[in-house]
Amino acid sequence: MSKIPNVQKGIEAPLLKTVASVRQGDDEGLEYLAAFWKEFKEDQPTLSKIVLKEMNKFKNQKIMAAFAHGVWMTYAALQSQEEADEMNEEWGV
Repeated sequence: MSKIPNVQKGIEAPLLKTVASVRQGDDEGLEYLAAFWKEFKEDQPTLSKIVLKEMNKFKNQKIMAAFAHGVWMTYAALQSQEEADEMNEEWGV
């Protein structure tokens, strides 16, 4: 059985709220993204190298940004679900 969490509907709303905040381009959103990528590199060094290698293959900056956005959104959703699952387990939900 896979250890990757199955992302549930409840994760969507806070994730999309974060996306909206980041899209505004304010300092808070940019700081969040910088912290996310720093943590991602620390927690997933091999995966981050693979992602960076693939990102650098894109010649078009918009496509590169879309790829990075997809990586971020997927990883953030999985991470959020893992945290929710852990809390539910602790509380016996």
